[in-house]
Amino acid sequence: MREPRRLTDASLSLHTDEYALTMAQSFHRHGQTGVVAFEMTVRSLPPSRGYLVAAGLEQALAYLRSLRYSAGDLEFLSKQGIYSDAFLQALSALRFGGDVDAIPEGTPIGAGVPLLRVTAPRVEATVVESALLALLNHQTLIASKASRIVAAARGREVWDFSLRRLHGPEAALGVARAAYIAGCAGTATVVAGARLGIPTTGTMAHHFVLAFGEDGEQAAFEQFLRDYPGRAVLLVDTYDTVRGVDRAIAASRATGIPLTGVRLDSGDLAALAVETRHRLDAAGFTRSRIIASSDLDEYRISDLLDAGAPLDGFGVGTMLGTSADAPSIGGVYKLVEQSGGGEMVPTMKITSAKETDPGAHQVFHTPTHDVIALRDETLPGEPLMVPVLRAGEVVKALPELSEIRARCRARVAALPPEVRRIQDPAPWPVQRSARLLELRERLLREGRVTA
Repeated sequence: MREPRRLTDASLSLHTDEYALTMAQSFHRHGQTGVVAFEMTVRSLPPSRGYLVAAGLEQALAYLRSLRYSAGDLEFLSKQGIYSDAFLQALSALRFGGDVDAIPEGTPIGAGVPLLRVTAPRVEATVVESALLALLNHQTLIASKASRIVAAARGREVWDFSLRRLHGPEAALGVARAAYIAGCAGTATVVAGARLGIPTTGTMAHHFVLAFGEDGEQAAFEQFLRDYPGRAVLLVDTYDTVRGVDRAIAASRATGIPLTGVRLDSGDLAALAVETRHRLDAAGFTRSRIIASSDLDEYRISDLLDAGAPLDGFGVGTMLGTSADAPSIGGVYKLVEQSGGGEMVPTMKITSAKETDPGAHQVFHTPTHDVIALRDETLPGEPLMVPVLRAGEVVKALPELSEIRARCRARVAALPPEVRRIQDPAPWPVQRSARLLELRERLLREGRVTA
């Protein structure tokens, strides 16, 4: 079985909140090193989301498999004056040797469902919290947004154009990967093609046309057609969009090279698409495609198609890459079991709006809802949590992106229409099993909870 792939060559060992290391040192100093279980969940769905799409698991596993504290890491920590030599020595030898169970990537889930469980010695399980959350939160956020945008496009291609608007170029691979899982046709981010094999695309920028001057728009198009026959999509709105369409047609006729398509990037996209289609068809360019961009999201795409805009595809940037209407999902990593008296003892946190489900869990999927149950329960439906690491080793073959993408497509399509709708979606129902609810009530009565 292949190793899980990282998206960066940089070590993530110090990508952690300081409190993880200070808590870990205290646990180490006082011998609190027994096995514990943490689960990562998203407490509530973001606004206007009926479901989330689980993503980022492979990179989470890659992080755990490659966890190392280098000499440079340890030297930095030593200089902070916080950490003892004994703890730094323990970190130098630390390797993740625990277990991980998780919901497969590409699976739509509802609120409160555990995406991943880490079962490991307490120090190991503590130091990995921040990076795991960053990896899973980010890709799940983007995959969930992209799934809605792809649904809004109603079978038309959607391309990730987000790189320039991301929160740093380091985010690009995660965005491209998550968007592809959710059904995007590919990305404009070249490194995603090089590292992950995701299809890439590109059109042109306005400055390419401006380089030829206003009277040189057709010349710009002719040059681009000659340089990239068979794939040139011409940006026609640098000056006047309708005139740009006419010049694209003229450039194709002058070069004898078929016009693959044109891109509309400003103005009244619905009206311009109608006029563009009319002119292309009248000129015999019935196979030339019309691509739209310009701050698109699922709402604008849906409105454009409802208005009858004859668009063949979409380039979506800012709204996809930042999930602009819901830029976070608030995933948390909480203790659910800890060793005590020779067995694993369930625990739970209770505070206003931040309760956790005690014990380690399984999730059973049915056509109408999911059920969160205790790990040893057997209920109707498909169990979603599967073992992926045991004693730090990969035990389940990792699917390729194409398989994850196909899973996502099939699973999302099977959700009820009211959960998938763009406006005011109904949340995918999530229930708790009777045994889990009974355990919650018992722990509350006994006071065995954490603040």
